[in-house]
Amino acid sequence: MEPRTESVRTVVHVGPAVDRVREAAAKSTIVDGPDRVVTVDPEAIEDASAVPADVRLIVCELTPASGVDPLVAICEEFPNVPSLAITGDDTAVDDALAAGATDVLVRRDGVDEPTLLARRMDTVSTTPTRPPLAAEPTERLLDTIDDAFYTLDTDGALMRWNDRLREITGYGDRELERKNALELFAGTDRDRIGDAIETVLETGTAAVEAELIAKDGTATPIEFTGAIVTDADGTPRGIVGIGRDVTDRREREDQLLRLRQAVETVVDSAPLTLFEVEPDGTVSTVRGETLSRRLRHRVSPGDDVAEVFGDQPRIRRAVDAAFAGESSHDLVELPDATLETWLQPSLDETGAVSRVIGMTLDVTEREERAGMLDQIQANAGEVIWMTSPSKESIDFVTDSYETVWGRSPETLVEDATSFVQAIHPDDRERVETALAEQCEDPDAYEETYRVTRPDGEVRWVHDQSSGVYEDGDLSRIVGIATDITVRKRRERELRLKNRAIETAPVGIAIHEVTGSKGPITYVNEAFNATTGHDHDSIAGESLSVLVGGGTDGDRIRELETALEAGEHRSVTAVLHRADGTPF
Repeated sequence: MEPRTESVRTVVHVGPAVDRVREAAAKSTIVDGPDRVVTVDPEAIEDASAVPADVRLIVCELTPASGVDPLVAICEEFPNVPSLAITGDDTAVDDALAAGATDVLVRRDGVDEPTLLARRMDTVSTTPTRPPLAAEPTERLLDTIDDAFYTLDTDGALMRWNDRLREITGYGDRELERKNALELFAGTDRDRIGDAIETVLETGTAAVEAELIAKDGTATPIEFTGAIVTDADGTPRGIVGIGRDVTDRREREDQLLRLRQAVETVVDSAPLTLFEVEPDGTVSTVRGETLSRRLRHRVSPGDDVAEVFGDQPRIRRAVDAAFAGESSHDLVELPDATLETWLQPSLDETGAVSRVIGMTLDVTEREERAGMLDQIQANAGEVIWMTSPSKESIDFVTDSYETVWGRSPETLVEDATSFVQAIHPDDRERVETALAEQCEDPDAYEETYRVTRPDGEVRWVHDQSSGVYEDGDLSRIVGIATDITVRKRRERELRLKNRAIETAPVGIAIHEVTGSKGPITYVNEAFNATTGHDHDSIAGESLSVLVGGGTDGDRIRELETALEAGEHRSVTAVLHRADGTPF
């Protein structure tokens, strides 16, 4: 067929119902009038010299008798012209698309076919069957972008898409052809997408977020943006848009929401107050009641931040420094409280400090405990210590460690077990064994051992510990090491004195002065040899046990009076042994 040169737009029609096609053409915008619908016979197309050159659309009616053969023939003759196949058989849709149809219209009873056909003709006429060579780089570009690209006709049917949309949906190209976009959504999301399509057609643009349901049933949150496509006359031809997978963004938003909820929970239940300071120095937002409670007046938006803390100049300087980009961390002393305060600059999108974020933590009790520990550390006579159960670190030790061990407490920070090296060699193995058991049962640990100081002096130490438990688990071991050197020396002296009394060549008796008769509590061997009374037979007796017929009673009463008064007295008297003999 020789091409014609007329600059007109024509619809080539194949099939029996040309009147319906012309009626539809009269309602469409793609041809100059219904008379530009030309019916041809595909088998005699070479003789159709009356067909104009500017063919805008092929409309081919399929019948059970002809099948798709006429469509194949006409598409071969006009390979670059969009084609619309019309059939009354749903099962013929796939065959028509395979034969080259750009779109397929299935006839339905009770439908205004001319109007529907006119709309479909307008849409299909803007869809080339094969993109021109100049468009191929654009196709490749669209397939490389991370976002899903799509075009829809005015009914919402997919006309064009890139690889990314195919990946998200899980459908193949043949499955996506002419699939209505609403089929990819469910429930309220489908309604939102339908409303967004209407909004684009009415206003020109729209954006909506919905969950796209893939072929395998998985849902992907997508942010869709769409814009209207019109012809030269401004008539809507379809919608072009981008779909962006916002799964990562939603996860971040969920994480931020959970974090915010966690922070709010912590602030509401902990001794914290969060606040923001505006450039003019006023508080804009406040979260938490601790600051108001400690200040004994409510902190409210609009308050001057320095006046909130009792008009302390250091707070105003810290806020000014924060607006200059410097963070700060300080302790604020109030009349009856101590607050640990942080100030952090907050930057806007330009990098400028737009406001200051502040946080206060009530550390009154902590500082009081720290003060007590400082006093204990400086003044305690005993060595108070606290370590981890494994002895890997020491958390606390009083300064008295240096007094007893003769070594600086810093040596324990470097090596928590260095104190063992100062234990006397004769005691070390026993103590090391006890320390190993202490890790399992700290409450059972109690040891007495010698410590050799660097100057060679030996000191005696009584060491005992107790466990600190959290939720039933041993978290710390606390102990007290007492210097008992003086006590040990006195015990030794006492033992020596006792030995001297026991071996003395004269009889010695010790009386209890609290009793009314001054009962005897101890006698040495010489007393037993002289009187014949041993400890067991005389214990609890008074001086009267030695009285006999030759004893001067006045002298005995004189001794008893001295015993009661706790006075020194010396008398000479005749006494009697256990067998009655005088001495």
